[in-house]
Amino acid sequence: MKKNGLTRCAALITAAVMLAGCAQQETQSSQANSSVSETPAPESSGQDIVISFPESSGTSAESTSGTTAPAETQRSPMEGAEGVMTNGLLKMTDADGNVWGISLYGGGTGENYASYLNQFKKNVGDGVNVFNMVVPTQSAFYLPEEFEDYNASHLNSINSIANKLDGVINVDGYGALAAHTDEYIYTRTDHHWMPLGAYYAAKAFCETAQVEIKPLDTYKKYEVEGFVGSMYRFSDYDPDIENSPETFTYYVPSTDYTATYYTTSFKEDYDSRFIKSIFVDQPVNSSYSIFMGGDEKIVKVETENKNGRKLCVFKDSYGNAEIPFYIDGFEEIYICDIRYFENLKGSKFVKDNGITDVLFTMCTFSAVGENAEKIKENHICE
Repeated sequence: MKKNGLTRCAALITAAVMLAGCAQQETQSSQANSSVSETPAPESSGQDIVISFPESSGTSAESTSGTTAPAETQRSPMEGAEGVMTNGLLKMTDADGNVWGISLYGGGTGENYASYLNQFKKNVGDGVNVFNMVVPTQSAFYLPEEFEDYNASHLNSINSIANKLDGVINVDGYGALAAHTDEYIYTRTDHHWMPLGAYYAAKAFCETAQVEIKPLDTYKKYEVEGFVGSMYRFSDYDPDIENSPETFTYYVPSTDYTATYYTTSFKEDYDSRFIKSIFVDQPVNSSYSIFMGGDEKIVKVETENKNGRKLCVFKDSYGNAEIPFYIDGFEEIYICDIRYFENLKGSKFVKDNGITDVLFTMCTFSAVGENAEKIKENHICE
């Protein structure tokens, strides 16, 4: 198949178009709606404890995580897949005839992102465990062979960040996903991952943080048929993507919990005061937004666990799908989007809420791009 005049410049333009997209919820409802279930649960409480981890020098990916991310040669191109650039993204048809919308990755070192995390760790001190988990998007694993040269290395960016961390514990989300590329871990029609991919990454974090994560078969599985996500909009409403819907599958934990919604200034949110679940009804094509209904809230989750571990998650929208899998490991969870954390300071927020563990988790586009600057602009690293 010819490259149709594709150049490296085209790949970089595509990455720029999608830079903010990998961390923004898209709300589309052009097709029929479908409801998802809420699962309210009683409150819980417990005492605080702090579990310390050895600090790392940040001199290498191995020193920050204990393991080195797998070589990118383990990645296999999509055999029999064909692709064409259209409306600023790659439209791919796999061997089974399914259509994908994929943004090519422009790359980056993530130097600013790493420096912000290092400053945050310095401010919160040794009594708080700070973790970093940057995950790749679908272009890291699923491209026709002829387009691989036009896609920058996600792994290089992730390792570049890991090598710059000082006192921040790195989590190998890339390796966790690379081990399951034959499974349905990314969406075809949306710029996010599937909750299954989020589970494998969340498992890597929980193992690193030494907290429990239950087997996937202990979660209640829900399927939403007919999902067509954000890539339909990003492609300027390409009919091939619209006519290739997929099944969006998510998982509800068995552990009891209750969720409380706040404004981005951590004030009581009266509009959401009756929502006690992290799962919120959405139209079919906004299925990824079932997690807390999107990004523009701070959400506190109280679980029935009494282990004293309190987690704060600073994230982009990729992090939303991880939250259900942390309910079994932490007594409390605070979910804060890096773009919507207003009139607050990160270190004070951690101190005021007795938080023991902080996880920065987002996709590569956010960590190396403009979204990372929100960590500084919104005073999270202060």
